[in-house]
Amino acid sequence: MERVWTIFGRVTTLRGDPIRAAKVSVDTGAGKPQVLETNLKGEFSTEVTATITQYDALHTRVVASKEGYFTAHESTDFTAKDNVTREITVVLRDDSANSELLSPAALVSSLEGRFRSPAARGRVPAPALKDYDKGVEKLFREGLPLDAASSLAKSVRKEPGCINCRLLLCLAYFAADSIVSGNLEEIEIDKLTASGKSPQERATLLYIAGVMETWRNQNPNAVGFFQKALELQPSDPVVLQELGRTLLLQKNWEAADEYLEKAIQAGAPSEAHLLRTRALLETNDIDSAEAEMRTYVGNQPVRTLPVAARLTYLQMQQRLEVRSLAKVKSVVSQPLPDLLKAMPELKGLEAATSQDALPGLLQKVGENVEAFFRNFSDIVSEEDIRVESLGANGQVKGTQYEKDNYLLMAKSEKWGLGLTEYRASLDGKAVHPLESRPGLMRTKGFASASVVFHPACQGDARYHYLGRQHIDERDTFVIAFAQQPEKAKMVGMIIVNGVSEPALVQGVAWVDAQNYEIIRMRTDLLKPLSKVRLARQTTEIHYGESRFKDAPAGLWLPQAVTVTVQWKGKTFRNSHSYSNFKRFNVATEEKRKQG
Repeated sequence: MERVWTIFGRVTTLRGDPIRAAKVSVDTGAGKPQVLETNLKGEFSTEVTATITQYDALHTRVVASKEGYFTAHESTDFTAKDNVTREITVVLRDDSANSELLSPAALVSSLEGRFRSPAARGRVPAPALKDYDKGVEKLFREGLPLDAASSLAKSVRKEPGCINCRLLLCLAYFAADSIVSGNLEEIEIDKLTASGKSPQERATLLYIAGVMETWRNQNPNAVGFFQKALELQPSDPVVLQELGRTLLLQKNWEAADEYLEKAIQAGAPSEAHLLRTRALLETNDIDSAEAEMRTYVGNQPVRTLPVAARLTYLQMQQRLEVRSLAKVKSVVSQPLPDLLKAMPELKGLEAATSQDALPGLLQKVGENVEAFFRNFSDIVSEEDIRVESLGANGQVKGTQYEKDNYLLMAKSEKWGLGLTEYRASLDGKAVHPLESRPGLMRTKGFASASVVFHPACQGDARYHYLGRQHIDERDTFVIAFAQQPEKAKMVGMIIVNGVSEPALVQGVAWVDAQNYEIIRMRTDLLKPLSKVRLARQTTEIHYGESRFKDAPAGLWLPQAVTVTVQWKGKTFRNSHSYSNFKRFNVATEEKRKQG
């Protein structure tokens, strides 16, 4: 007798959002698999026809995939007694998700010893032991989570109350990206361990649940699960490590360091040393970070380390280099006569007799800078660029010109600050991040230069009130500044032909005495960069107010910028001028093209 079943369902993200245009394969093993595509709501539907007398149970596997996601698997069994409809939800994990998270493979590896132990096997009833052992081998030795899940499902059918069987099945499901099936097993394990008679197994469940929450980007929930697991097993090294990792993701550096230190003491894997290195770098404990990194690296060549580890190693080396700048004299400590000689633009300065006004100035300027970044929305302007090469006597040896559209876009960075800059050809066909343009020496970062006065960054620099000066037809307060090597978090990086060197800045800002907006700024390198052979980089920025119809207050943006660079014994001067500022959006751009 033939039966017809209707299979329908949804494909979603871990957060439950529908995924449209996902490919869904429905395979009953009886004939060719059906291939479907989800609609705008992430839904799919099909009918399955089979001769029921041929099967004790019709095993149906549903596989969903889409570019940008890991392929997911779910399955179900039909019998003659089942309803004619069956709903299946398939969850896809984003393959571009945070690489700092514990991967499914690493999750499996972290629990191998626990499930292979004689104690774990001893808690498996005899009827289920053969399938349990087979699942252990398939999952841990052969790396076949789907095959492992098949064996472990048999052990659970034989012994539904076997907690370790269900825990291992749950782990296999998550490793196979059978997220929904894994979640269902979590529910059953929660019921079996709720009495408190199996604290180790419940702690393992809470650990797995915590890792799952990090995949969902629900880090507060993950922290809660890990902390509950530690109440049951206070010295569990893998739980301590993952709690530390999650606290790193939350930027809770001190707490992360505390738990990662405990994880190391409890015997956590070597990755705990790498994670603690990151926490210590963020708390500015460079010496301890270096010691942890040495322990992690051991005798391995740095080039053979995983990418994330190499990046942390390079970050640590950068911080060590930056720290070496601490003894460099800056404009903040330079005697005023020397400063006046080095900066002719300070001519006419009325020198301050005390620093009493400095705290109030920094507060008012900081409020304006904070408002600038907080209220910023995407802007496009016209940019005229003149690039000159200069001779030893300062005479111009060669000149090139370029006219572009200059796009500034709000960007959420690590510290919640920063603007992303692009240049586009006037026809709008070519858009490039500034650092990727070939040809001339490119300079950038002007609109973000004032970030050194942002309240969140003022603790990273030293400031000195120089006095008052009438400049650009305005009365101004003049403030010198220099990043502190031992404290700076936002450190620039100069990269030349694959060689990189950290770059800290110093400079002078002229602040309008009426509205406390920065109207002019000059920045210089804190010291020459010998590794990349950059002897000088002086940036002079003139700001002006631009107003927009949809904003009550104007934005103070760079109007003219001159950058002088001495590199490899040669001198270059880039001059940038900006005009015709407009809000940038798709509608604006289309209108511009049509015009």
